[in-house]
Amino acid sequence: MQQTKTKKKFFYGWVIVFCCTLLVAAGTGIFVNCLGIFVKPVCEELGFDRGPFTLYSTIGGFVGMFAMLAYGELYRRYPQHIRKFIALGMVICCGAFYGYSLSTKLWHFYALAAFYGTGSMTLAGISITTLINNWFVEKRGLATGLAFAGSGVSAAVMTPVLSTIVADFGWRMGYRTMSLVSLCLLVPAVLLIRVSPAEKGLLPYGVKPGEGAGENTPHIPVLQQTGITRRQAVKTPAFYLQILGMLCLGTAGMGMSGHVIAYLTDIGYSELTASTAMSLVMTVMIFAKILLGAVFDKIGPVPSAVLTGICMLASVVALRFAGVGSFMPYVFSLCFGFGYSTLTVPYSYLIGQNFGTREFAAIYSLASMISSLGNSYAPSLSGTLYDFFGSYVNVWNIYIVVSVAATVSLTAAAKISRQKGYSRY
Repeated sequence: MQQTKTKKKFFYGWVIVFCCTLLVAAGTGIFVNCLGIFVKPVCEELGFDRGPFTLYSTIGGFVGMFAMLAYGELYRRYPQHIRKFIALGMVICCGAFYGYSLSTKLWHFYALAAFYGTGSMTLAGISITTLINNWFVEKRGLATGLAFAGSGVSAAVMTPVLSTIVADFGWRMGYRTMSLVSLCLLVPAVLLIRVSPAEKGLLPYGVKPGEGAGENTPHIPVLQQTGITRRQAVKTPAFYLQILGMLCLGTAGMGMSGHVIAYLTDIGYSELTASTAMSLVMTVMIFAKILLGAVFDKIGPVPSAVLTGICMLASVVALRFAGVGSFMPYVFSLCFGFGYSTLTVPYSYLIGQNFGTREFAAIYSLASMISSLGNSYAPSLSGTLYDFFGSYVNVWNIYIVVSVAATVSLTAAAKISRQKGYSRY
């Protein structure tokens, strides 16, 4: 009697995860995390003050914030064209960074930054989370964590590489290198991306035949149409609790990140120890994003919301008591590696779990646009509070309260959504 064995086929969704990792590696890891390398050399050569020069990154982020809302609507109306939007973003962003290398005036940087902002969001969270929500029902958290880990890897590799290039060949070659390397990462991603499993005759990961759409569905499977619409979401208290939680997380996370080195040196640690602690944060983040995503899959939305808040709370507490012993900066690094990761991985997971995927891109883009205000004002807020109090201790005390508020808000949003069954509509 011949025994038949069913050979398990490779699921193309993991290729999509790899593509998303490449998008994040270029869009965040290189285009965002490596910008600090250029402040001193550009300002010294062109005679700019650092404040006005660094405003170009703020302009790019500000334009991108509104662009994200527009892309959320475009992704909702034309889901079959997401790959084209990503390709457009690739051309815009790589072109803008090459343009920086030719700039001689401050307004050149501002204009190119605004141009960059119009395409940057296609290489960021909205594309990554939309694709992963289309392709995965099970292991969605793990897939999200793997995708967002790309920013830490590329930043860790490219920071020393770009620093050497700028030192040896100048900042113009540095910008050109960023453009070229990012293009090499993004082209394969654009070519390999498929918006939905139906394009490959598949169902989302974790869905059995008969539970979703068949092979003939042209774009998004029927299964992916569960959940409430954006119009319905904005009428629920869960949506505003979700935004409040994300806003508080961003305030605490970004409020700490830009002031860690200053605080640690203020309380007696060397510049080397302080910078090493922040470098360690970036290394921990690579693994933290993957681990958090995998854990979210196991424990569900409500415990995940609690865990998200606790990660940020532990980070602030560890920084607040960093002076207790010489080991504490490294305890902070471990905690903040997870806490900083909560500014990306949980957002898409919780929004998908709380409100479903019927209009995920539209809901995610609106929530992220509003909550990103915390990311933009938090560094300045920390500086202002420091000037007012004369030290960072009370700043961290405030952020402890903010982190508790984030935990409560996100947990309440998840509980209400679960009770109401929004994701099953």
